Amino acid sequence: MSGDEGFALMVSLGIAIWFWVSWFMGADSTAPWQSNRRHRVPLFLAPLASAVLLFAVLKTAASFDVRDSPLYLAFYMAMGIAWLGVGSRLLAPFGLSARDDVVERSNPAAARAIGGALIGVTLCFAGGNIGDGPGWWVVVFCAALSTAALFFLWYLLDKATGLSDTVTLDRDLAAGTRLAGFFTAAGLILGRAVAGDWISAGGTVADFCTDGWPVLLLWVVAVAVERRLRPAPGRPLLPVASHGWAPALVYLAIAGLALVQVGWWS
Repeated sequence: MSGDEGFALMVSLGIAIWFWVSWFMGADSTAPWQSNRRHRVPLFLAPLASAVLLFAVLKTAASFDVRDSPLYLAFYMAMGIAWLGVGSRLLAPFGLSARDDVVERSNPAAARAIGGALIGVTLCFAGGNIGDGPGWWVVVFCAALSTAALFFLWYLLDKATGLSDTVTLDRDLAAGTRLAGFFTAAGLILGRAVAGDWISAGGTVADFCTDGWPVLLLWVVAVAVERRLRPAPGRPLLPVASHGWAPALVYLAIAGLALVQVGWWS
């Protein structure tokens, strides 16, 4: 391991420990008299599921010198966990706060949405690890590209539909489920769009646009769905099965079709 890799490892470990110790401690101990602990389950399960998902990708699809090296597996796991920690804190400025909405206000809709967002960020980072490249900075470049696109799409979706208010203020569990599905589906498309062997920064951006365009179709569908299913005065909250899980599965089906259309990375 080179000097810059060792430095990146130490920084990643520091960030990961800082963010996730405070995350789990806050989820476990903050304002327990105001919050149903059952509603906090996604705050515990989503990071663990994300770590398992990232390890599976690293072990099966990363560069050969990563797959076969416990040290480099640990390095990119630490980097990914740190990346997810930063992403988890960026959710609050974009309208989803684990502490405010889930821990203190016991909002299960927000918990589902945040869980889906963590999976989506993980998929963006995991995609940057797929294929061969010259170093860790390539992973950072690819993951930054896909993660920035994910947050930008969420920002535009919220502006177009007011979805964050539907989840956090109306506490619409169906909307939270749909949003989790959107984050996961978008993460799949964007992660795939940055996967593959590294050639150049320009080539990566070009491939990202070529392979990632179906995420725009996903966004358009999500806007149409959210405008149609937005809560209205006099209309009760809609059933979660038909108006939450069903649209979420449609989003995932769009992502699946996009992955099939793009095909295997090269």
